[in-house]
Amino acid sequence: MPDTQTAFARQIHLGGASGRIYAFTLCPSLRHLPDSPGLFAYLAIPPDGIAPARALFFGRAECGLAATIPRHERFEPALRLGLNAYAVLPMGGLLDDVQDDLVAGTPTPLNLQRDALRDISELTDRHRRLTRRVAAE
Repeated sequence: MPDTQTAFARQIHLGGASGRIYAFTLCPSLRHLPDSPGLFAYLAIPPDGIAPARALFFGRAECGLAATIPRHERFEPALRLGLNAYAVLPMGGLLDDVQDDLVAGTPTPLNLQRDALRDISELTDRHRRLTRRVAAE
């Protein structure tokens, strides 16, 4: 992964649906990740630095960002979409609320995919329960 730290600012501001702006720290490589819990964004930053960074996924790390980010299930799909930097927001609480705000304010391809798969799973489960109930009658 290229080291983009010299070409980009150390902070990136990402907005939530609430209108709140979150100041994330840009970490261009895995060796710069903190061990603290918090939120993270997988980013695709164009090499020219002219176009804005594209958020690919917003996630949370309850046990530590350095341990979670490279092992997260969305890491490899993000690589295929152009992942070349990480943004982190160390924080101890309200991870779900802030992540939900960010996803609602800046839809990302991998969060949308995760939500769609969850919806499909819920509908499939509901259909199975209904089918069993009808068969039992």
